[in-house]
Amino acid sequence: MPLILYSFVAAGALIIVAALQRRRRAATLPPGPPGDPFIGHLLRMPLTDSALVFHQWAKAYGPVMHLKVLGRSMIILDSYQAALDLLDKKGLIYSDRPKFTLYELLGWDPCLVLVSYGSKSQSIQRQMHQSYLSRQKIADFKLMQTEESRRLVQHLMDSPPEQYAKLMSRFVTGIIAHIVAGHRVTSENDPYLRISQMVYEYVSKTGPPGSSPLDFFPVLQYFPSWFPGAHDLRVVKDGRPAVRELYEYPLSTVKEQQKLGEAMPSFIREQLERMEESEDEEELKGAAATMFAAGERRSNFISSITWTTLTLFVLAMTLHPESQAKAQKEIDLVVGDMRLPEFRDREDLPFVEGILQETLRWIPAVPLGVPHCAREDDMYCGMLIPKGVSRICKHTARITPSPFTVNSNFTRAIGLDESVYSDPTSFRPERFLPQPAGAGEPHFSNAAFGFGRRFICAAPVLSTF
Repeated sequence: MPLILYSFVAAGALIIVAALQRRRRAATLPPGPPGDPFIGHLLRMPLTDSALVFHQWAKAYGPVMHLKVLGRSMIILDSYQAALDLLDKKGLIYSDRPKFTLYELLGWDPCLVLVSYGSKSQSIQRQMHQSYLSRQKIADFKLMQTEESRRLVQHLMDSPPEQYAKLMSRFVTGIIAHIVAGHRVTSENDPYLRISQMVYEYVSKTGPPGSSPLDFFPVLQYFPSWFPGAHDLRVVKDGRPAVRELYEYPLSTVKEQQKLGEAMPSFIREQLERMEESEDEEELKGAAATMFAAGERRSNFISSITWTTLTLFVLAMTLHPESQAKAQKEIDLVVGDMRLPEFRDREDLPFVEGILQETLRWIPAVPLGVPHCAREDDMYCGMLIPKGVSRICKHTARITPSPFTVNSNFTRAIGLDESVYSDPTSFRPERFLPQPAGAGEPHFSNAAFGFGRRFICAAPVLSTF
């Protein structure tokens, strides 16, 4: 009898100790708004403008916040310093990814943006990109980009405004198709435009990576699509063929052109020439698809930084004709009226550069980004960031997977930081000019593309600016 009693006492003591440890651990989590029992902050999650809502919460609870939904937690970063300290200075810890069940089912596998940090796929694809997209190699693309830019301008001048989005999509896809596959887009019936449009139509229905119920509860993938929470399986059924064609078509086309001696210089051709017969071509497909996804028309995959930024630029110039007039005056003084601007003129066009920086800052193309995931427990300013931490993406009311979620709200938050940018909600390109002509505020381009070892965009997107 005493033995049984001692056993119960010991078990009770262990339960109490475990509960105290959990409570002590929870007490070290970052602060956040109050939640409801069991469901946490589920009903408080913003349906729209997530980045702005989180930024307002951060004013009350600080730049590092903790939210909890159905027992799962997320940590939101809302300042440049927090993002720099965690994602950049501790990049090795915060460079992993959670599992994206929906995107894997759609066929985005392997993909450099989504694979785990340090995995074989991540290592191989990163090396492929770095070997081809060096600073020296990117300079070789300038002539092609200049020609495509002028072609875009001509098309915009000859077309009604309702065609602008389509023309800019063609521009972006044309540049990436040229870099990736050596292909030039010459007609509206081009296969790369068709594939891009199909991928957009299906991926735009899924929301950002990590936001589907399938990511939150992976077991739902084994249920019928009519089952509550499994509705995205319909998108998987219809959209997977389009995503897989994006993987298969560029490689198969370039290989066929190689056999005929017609393959143009490209990322795929160079990688094929370097590859051993035993190497897996799936990694090359993933590396090429990542580059396409970076620029495709409004792809929710990584928010198409190139296409979105171009669209926002047109919006900004429409709303602020005074900035457009000032930029045109600067171009006229530097370039004259006998030629068009070129890359070599960039350093002599500080106000035009300011328009680029302000377009990136004013309404960031990727306000939240793709989820990162912590590889181990970490402490920051006395607050616990547990292992498994990741972050949610973009504007969504959906819930993200993994035990903890870190939402690096820094892209939008930095642009609204009044200690860095005066009158942050206004479009003021002159803020970047040195004093006394401007405010001498820091350029925004680095923050616009993320922090740490998992930048959101791919190198060919950067090269188009």
